[in-house]
Amino acid sequence: MIQTFRLLFVVIGILGMGVSCTSVERYNKQIAQPIPVGQLQEDIDFIQKKLKRLYPNLHGYIAEDKLNHQFDSIRRVVQQPMTSKDFYFVIAPVIASVRQGHMSTSFPQPLLTRAQRKHLKGYGEGPLSQFTSEWIGGEMVVLKNKSEHKKIRPGASIVSINDITPQALYAQYRPTLTSDGFNETYIRKGFGRRLPTYFTASFGVRDSLHYVFKQNDSLYHLWVKRKPKAVKKKGQKAVKEISKDTAVVAKKPEKTAPKVRPLTRKERRIFGYDPTTKECAVSLKRSELDSTLFVLRVKNFSASSHRKAYPILFDSIRKMGLQTLVLDLRDNPGGRVADAVNLYRYFTDQPFTLLQPAAVTSKTSLWKLGALPNMSPVAYPFFFVGYPFYMAFTYLRTTHNSKGGYQYKLTGSRPVMPAAQAFTGKLYVLINGGSFSAACIESAALKQRPNTHFVGEETGGAFNGTVAGIMPVVRLPHSKISVRLGLMHIQPVAQSEVMGRGVFPDTPIVPTREDRVKARDVEMEWVVSDAARK
Repeated sequence: MIQTFRLLFVVIGILGMGVSCTSVERYNKQIAQPIPVGQLQEDIDFIQKKLKRLYPNLHGYIAEDKLNHQFDSIRRVVQQPMTSKDFYFVIAPVIASVRQGHMSTSFPQPLLTRAQRKHLKGYGEGPLSQFTSEWIGGEMVVLKNKSEHKKIRPGASIVSINDITPQALYAQYRPTLTSDGFNETYIRKGFGRRLPTYFTASFGVRDSLHYVFKQNDSLYHLWVKRKPKAVKKKGQKAVKEISKDTAVVAKKPEKTAPKVRPLTRKERRIFGYDPTTKECAVSLKRSELDSTLFVLRVKNFSASSHRKAYPILFDSIRKMGLQTLVLDLRDNPGGRVADAVNLYRYFTDQPFTLLQPAAVTSKTSLWKLGALPNMSPVAYPFFFVGYPFYMAFTYLRTTHNSKGGYQYKLTGSRPVMPAAQAFTGKLYVLINGGSFSAACIESAALKQRPNTHFVGEETGGAFNGTVAGIMPVVRLPHSKISVRLGLMHIQPVAQSEVMGRGVFPDTPIVPTREDRVKARDVEMEWVVSDAARK
């Protein structure tokens, strides 16, 4: 009997592999086929109706008649069959014209077969991951080189990869990109982060790529290959990684230098340790430029256990008797609103209400979770048990607002008490175009705080709020293009008269190309200089 079951499992496994390979091949063939005009027109109708039904503040930055005109225009353009990728470059600019940075559009990518996945699993970093680069002044500038080609130094420009230039991809994809509102600082950051994805979409997943670099007026043609997987030698002892982010500082009142020590497993969970970057999502450490200044770095509002992390860090700040603190929100893409609200508790000694109730389109719009496509089948039973309770909870919590629409109360839209360890001294806040979403909500609130000074560049997200919260991915039925939609219009209580722009710094400082190449922190240099004068 046992042998029979074993044989049955083997047969099922073989059949599963066959079905899997067949379905991958069928899917890849399907997305490469031109789609009939009628079906493309149906996809246009589909996404236009979804936006009207689910998306709050749809016409915050574009008038209704203008958006309708754009949809009508592409209906006239689509007069012949197109592939999903070609259709993407027609419809994505229209969706981007809504000017909401959380809304993103992507076309379907070919799936890897089981053999391809197995092949990649046996290797290390791919060729696109071996250079850390940034989009600066219309060029892709190398900041770090992890490849075997050490002659390429920081400051070199990537001229092309497999004969495709970054400038060509920028011209192609720029119409599909948007920030919140009308600012441009996020575009540079967003394009730089997405560039490897754009290259992969152009030539697929490769084990080797032909790079052309420009360095000191010379061109270098190099083949960059996928790295072999690091093999641990037998008998070699594992070396504990030491985090340079000293999240837990000395608890002595005097300002003694904290000892760098390995974080415990519990501390890694609390502070959101990332083994890839060897950094924590939240950390407190001395400035490398001035040992008397401490920097609270918040890389994101999603990875740490904020209810445990902030009390520990601010207890250290209080015990050290700090009167000046630097909050670094640069390149913070956001995350949980509750995390941002909780952080603000530690910067005020007064009760506060940070957010307005979130605007939604109906009492049932939050039911559109879009969770099943991204969920393991093992989790289906738990989802279906909990989903009715979620439906009832969101339905009852969604109420009519004074404007005749609907609203949903968030954690920060009710009065919140300050934390016992709140810091009320001088605060410097560092921001840039990569500060987005919840980082902008935090910045907008801190703009009202006395004794606070912002340094850097305009945030990539808007001062007056964003459409985010629950963000299901809607797939167009025929082209399979994915559109991520926010279901909540989240706005801080504090509002700016400048519509569609981010949080502006009190002291504008934008690093130059040379600053970035030399890893020079010009914003912190200014803070150190200013703090010394006080």
